[in-house]
Amino acid sequence: MVMKLFAAILLSLLVSACATQPEATSPPPSAAVGKTVDAGAPLVQQAAVLIAAKRPAQALPLADQAIAYYESTYRKSAPLVYSARWPVESMLYALEGHKANTNSRVYGIEWGLAYFLRGFALVDLHRLPEARAAFDDAIKLSPRNSKYLSERAEVDIAERNWRPALEGFQKALESADLSPPELKTAETTRALRGMAFAQIELGNLDTAQALHERALQLDPGNEKSLNELRYIQSRKARLPGPGRPI
Repeated sequence: MVMKLFAAILLSLLVSACATQPEATSPPPSAAVGKTVDAGAPLVQQAAVLIAAKRPAQALPLADQAIAYYESTYRKSAPLVYSARWPVESMLYALEGHKANTNSRVYGIEWGLAYFLRGFALVDLHRLPEARAAFDDAIKLSPRNSKYLSERAEVDIAERNWRPALEGFQKALESADLSPPELKTAETTRALRGMAFAQIELGNLDTAQALHERALQLDPGNEKSLNELRYIQSRKARLPGPGRPI
């Protein structure tokens, strides 16, 4: 799939974040923020290393063990539970509980990442329906994680569901506003390229071109966007136009 190279590189950044739990600053009374070190983190880290080494079959049971730990330990800790990778996301999720007038609890990246890694392993094992469910579970815990949203949209791309894919990448683009600074450009341009891919398949070449041009403004020289722009131009050259024989 198109996502593999990019995601493998980004996994190293996600794993490095596992050592740090996001900590909300002065959360509202309805929210509590999980800070304790958990037994699932080593399993998540090992699974990420195995996936980066292209060993999804070995990574999957580790991700599943981590998920089982988090579900049994954290799921019932509050009516609303979230997994955040940095303080901005943590505060946002804490405020969701405040708005809903219910208790919420925000944990670190590991819980959501365990589901994400499960989904990634299942994609590599060509088990797309299960991968879709795993990414959906990751997004329930981390609804504003642009990375998770993009990878979920990639499943729609793989299944040639162009409009759901476009909607998924649009959500990823919107959520990239909350991405950590060191990941914001990568996650924004990833979403833009995904939207462009879907627009090409839907026949909207001008829209796809504009999306790639937006991506290049943020990441000049990106080979993926440059190659796609060349492809779009070749497609346009084959289209009938004024004075051009059909």
